[in-house]
Amino acid sequence: MKKLRLIYCLLACTLVSLLSAQFDPQFTQYMYNESFINPAYAGSHEALSLTAVGRKQWVGFSGAPSNITFSGHTPLANNKIGVGLNVMNESIGVMYRNMILLNGAYRLKAGEGTFCFGLQAGASAYTERLSQVTTIEGNDRQFIQSTPVLWAPNTGAGLYYYTARWYAGVSAPRMLLNTSEGNAVKTGFVPGNISYYLTGGYVFELNEDYKLKPSVMLKAAAAAPLQPEVNVQGIFRDRLWLGLGYRLNDAVACMLGWQVNPQFRIGYSYDYAVSKLSTFNSGSHEIQLNYTFAYKNKNYTSPRFF
Repeated sequence: MKKLRLIYCLLACTLVSLLSAQFDPQFTQYMYNESFINPAYAGSHEALSLTAVGRKQWVGFSGAPSNITFSGHTPLANNKIGVGLNVMNESIGVMYRNMILLNGAYRLKAGEGTFCFGLQAGASAYTERLSQVTTIEGNDRQFIQSTPVLWAPNTGAGLYYYTARWYAGVSAPRMLLNTSEGNAVKTGFVPGNISYYLTGGYVFELNEDYKLKPSVMLKAAAAAPLQPEVNVQGIFRDRLWLGLGYRLNDAVACMLGWQVNPQFRIGYSYDYAVSKLSTFNSGSHEIQLNYTFAYKNKNYTSPRFF
């Protein structure tokens, strides 16, 4: 088993050392914070909104992904511009990555909602802490010290439209392909390596106390199979969220959310793998905290459904 885990760890290091542009973080509760996948989302909460997420994926699997993220976004005074900041720390095996992304969105009133066009720019720092690998033979020189920290730039774009009841978005985050060449990074635009996201959701008001909110996300990339994700959540008195989700050939998820007060929300999700990886892990856990500052703005609504 130790040898098997070592093989998985080395395989993960080999794959991520390519610094592939479509190596994106995965979130089950993405519908409450799309800023990592769509820069046009910036400012959509109509006030300063801060979100922190901790995710532990594939618990029990050695070297499984683990990340902590923080994001903040707000509309500016004229409400026509939205700005945001995303920060992430992630580890996969012995690979560690820090990401900083800046989002900017131009916002226009359109019908009963708001149409947004967004751009994203930022960079990631990668390193592999090879000394953490347990080798079969001791004192292996290939695993004595960490690799140099390599910085890789990236950029993305997206469109987003939302009203009080529904939303839709399309985006292509991190469009540049970054590959390592020794102690340097080569950056290029390769259309075939771009990942595209299509998202949408609607809030149905069943009665005074109950609402139903289905949402979907579709991820497409030329080098990978199409991956749809479907979620349905029930909302009780705008305070309690209960939901189920399915990511094709990957996982089934259950979600729980609590609107503590009009500004503070807590969310939790658990993913159970339905792929071959289910043999090697006991599921994935994700916790999300969101605080939205109330502005004296007639457009501000609480709670936010997405």
